[in-house]
Amino acid sequence: MSSNFDKFQENLSSIKSPIEIISLLIKKIEENNSKCHIIINKPLKSLHFLNKNIKIKEINYDLILKEKKNWSEKYFYDKFNLEPSKTKYKYTNVNYISVGKKLKGLIYVCYNEKCSHEILLNRLNFEISNLIEKENLRKKINAKNNLLKNKTLEIESLFDITEMLNSDENLKPLFDKILYFLISLFNASKGIIFLRDANSKNFNIQSSFNYDLSKINTRIIRDTRGIHKELKESFKSRIINNLKRYPLLEEGKLNCISGPIISDKKLDGSIFLFDKESRKGLTTFNNYDLKLFDSIIKKISLTYNNLFLVHSLKDSKKMIDSIMSSISTGIIKINMLGEIEYINESASSIFKIDSKSIVNNHYAILFHNNQEILDILERAENSSHIFYEENLKINTNENNLGAVNLTISPVFDDGINSGMVITLEDLSNINKVKSTFKKYVSESIVDELLLNENSLELGGVQKDVCVLFVDIRGFTSMSENLEPEKVVSLLNNYFQKMINVVFKNNGTLDKIIGDELMVLYGVPISYENDNQNAVNTSIEMFKELKNFNKKIKDEGLPEISIGIGINFGKVISGNIGSDQQMNYTVIGDNVNIAARLCSVAKPGEIIISDSVYNKLTNSSGFHLNKPLNLKGKSKPIKNWLMKVS
Repeated sequence: MSSNFDKFQENLSSIKSPIEIISLLIKKIEENNSKCHIIINKPLKSLHFLNKNIKIKEINYDLILKEKKNWSEKYFYDKFNLEPSKTKYKYTNVNYISVGKKLKGLIYVCYNEKCSHEILLNRLNFEISNLIEKENLRKKINAKNNLLKNKTLEIESLFDITEMLNSDENLKPLFDKILYFLISLFNASKGIIFLRDANSKNFNIQSSFNYDLSKINTRIIRDTRGIHKELKESFKSRIINNLKRYPLLEEGKLNCISGPIISDKKLDGSIFLFDKESRKGLTTFNNYDLKLFDSIIKKISLTYNNLFLVHSLKDSKKMIDSIMSSISTGIIKINMLGEIEYINESASSIFKIDSKSIVNNHYAILFHNNQEILDILERAENSSHIFYEENLKINTNENNLGAVNLTISPVFDDGINSGMVITLEDLSNINKVKSTFKKYVSESIVDELLLNENSLELGGVQKDVCVLFVDIRGFTSMSENLEPEKVVSLLNNYFQKMINVVFKNNGTLDKIIGDELMVLYGVPISYENDNQNAVNTSIEMFKELKNFNKKIKDEGLPEISIGIGINFGKVISGNIGSDQQMNYTVIGDNVNIAARLCSVAKPGEIIISDSVYNKLTNSSGFHLNKPLNLKGKSKPIKNWLMKVS
């Protein structure tokens, strides 16, 4: 017997397959009219033959272990709902299968003749436990591989959507591309995108795929009810299974994945995908789909505000259309080692560098001449917070100066920081526009215009405006006695002084006509004290002129004298001109009256109309002047005069 057992063990040692070893052990145990039952809590594919065709009910192994009863054959069959064998056995033996500290199953042996099964049972237990452990390890490895594939897909998808957002100029084709991309990525059978109209506040269909629009074309969709109300309140992407609850979602059959497009903390749009397709037919979206979808829609939301700004400015501010349309977001992905994994074309353009030469290098190489960015990145590496710097000055690779809005966001993988994403909004063109505007209006007006785009109305509208004209007296005769270069230099220096006073008092320089300035108060932005600002401007102009005359007199140049006329009333403001050339100005009878008052004013005089005088909070220095008969007016004009010493 011993020699047979030794030979059996020797045969086992030559076998590599765990399944084959287990089969031989069972066969050996069942010799001499014994029966071996093996029950696994969660049957593995590799051990499917152990339970054969027996259907095992859910087993509470912990409870069984606590019972510690003598395992009679009847108790075993009753416990596991098995058909009893025709053979009646005298003896039983139970051997528990454990992996780590967890009970995974048991080996139950029935036999008539007493014999030692301990060695065989222990070996069988070891082989099964080892196989279960390997199977569990394989599942963990597969799960990690799937997670890695999912992360790779997520990053690639974010890069793809970033390129889309930076490539298209028009919203309609852009969102068509976005929807088709999402349909393909999530294998959705249909989808639809809504965007909120800035004027009506209604949500209009921006793009759709395989969606029956006839059911919703006549509906007014707002965020005061239904699914859009819930998206506005939660600002979260979600999976919706009860589609019949929402009229907009009745197109779906199984479920829908939905997400909000958020801009400036308000709901500006929504995206819905319906019924995921698979080889077996329609299926439901899962939590991984939701996680990936949420990452993409957050990226869309982040960029949508910039897109909307660009297209709004294209419609309302044609004079800066070519500049604003070029604005897009730069993106740089940095890993835990500080290496640049990805840099898009916009970021490359901002720093004037070839993206291929910088990828896989440390970020210190890209930002070697931008110490402030390096300092922020160093703080960000040791933090889980988002860092934001507005209007940050940068040096490009070509040593040019620029400015950006910089955002550094941490990237997490299963709660562990795995790097950073840098987004850069190029402010170079915006700053150029601001610089240009500041040549015509005060800095405070420029800042307010950029903060509040609705305050700038470029269409033809009627407004209450205060118009000021200031003209040099006797300039023609004076210029005849000077060299042309000196005339130009004198005028430029004079205008510089006068325009500084205009901007100081929130005026807008409309135009320079020869030696005359036309200045507006009330457009493009109006203030309560526009008329007082205009009068204050005229008084300060004379003070500034007095100092200016002292200086030019010392240089041997003739002194300048001016007269000023101011009127207030209804005018038409807007873009005047052709498609090729436009000027923002005001026209109307009240503009003509201001010009006529200026022409009547003698050197050292300020003449204002009665409409201006009635709006003043400080009218000291003015006295009622005799009515003036102005060209084009049938009745004399009541006016007020100040003589400036």
